[in-house]
Amino acid sequence: MPDIHIIPSGDRWNVKQENGDVVSTHDTQAEAEQAGKSFARANGGGEVFTHRDEGEFSRIRKGESV
Repeated sequence: MPDIHIIPSGDRWNVKQENGDVVSTHDTQAEAEQAGKSFARANGGGEVFTHRDEGEFSRIRKGESV
């Protein structure tokens, strides 16, 4: 299972597979984190990384194994 990244996208937050597709889009960071964790659990587990909302180059703020 590839890692999951929670990435800001304008006023919304994307759940994205590492080097892959956007899985879902959410209004809040918290909703995206929950969806990312659920997606990872349903697909064999992995790391979920939440990025900072810093514009084009967002750094990872925190990571969590699920």
